[in-house]
Amino acid sequence: MASRGLHRVPEDARAWLGRISRPGPYPPTAAQIELRRRWLIGVSAVVALLIAIFIGHAIGSSGVGDADSARQAGTAEGERRGAAAGTREGYRSAFEPARERAYREAYRQAYLAAYRGAFDDAGLTAPTSVKVPTP
Repeated sequence: MASRGLHRVPEDARAWLGRISRPGPYPPTAAQIELRRRWLIGVSAVVALLIAIFIGHAIGSSGVGDADSARQAGTAEGERRGAAAGTREGYRSAFEPARERAYREAYRQAYLAAYRGAFDDAGLTAPTSVKVPTP
């Protein structure tokens, strides 16, 4: 049978491999070597790119649950901080000045009533114009 020679490794393995790598009796030319080198680099780059894509996909898909929970926690915290900042800013811009105006008027009325009441309690006549101090 002709297949008997395939089961034995030749004495000179380089010669055997050399016959596989170059079909002709002559050594490869510089252009052929360069072409093989370019093909090897290209195939290696494609394989490396495919490995990187696979690893990136595996890492990215494994953290999807973490990303969703982090997004939800960030949204809730942002709403809480935004509401707190809006409350502070709203108080500063609207509530505080309105409170001050109302307080000044109530203070003026209460001061005049207390001032006149003190004169009435003492049995004296209260003056008609009274200067109210600033609270």
